[in-house]
Amino acid sequence: MIVRSILSFFSVLAFGAMTVAAFFALLPWFSGHVPESVRSLTEGLEFNSLIIGLVLGLTLGAVGRCNWSDIPRRVVTWFLVREQRFFYYALIAVCGGVLIFY
Repeated sequence: MIVRSILSFFSVLAFGAMTVAAFFALLPWFSGHVPESVRSLTEGLEFNSLIIGLVLGLTLGAVGRCNWSDIPRRVVTWFLVREQRFFYYALIAVCGGVLIFY
């Protein structure tokens, strides 16, 4: 399930990046056929900021699809499964604290 969403995220990101690259590749050809007002708008467009915006938009979309009511149950289950390990880590920390502060 998580691998599918990760692959979907990167495929949409790749499609967006390819679309932007195609836009920038065709921009010199379009510049001769486009009015001056549109040409001045595209001069301030930067590829880096466009990719960052695309990544942020896709990330917000993926986070928005999460089932937020399920997260507390998963966290509690995760802690309960690893309860014995946490006990050992706490015991190690207490012993280390005694050695350091004594």
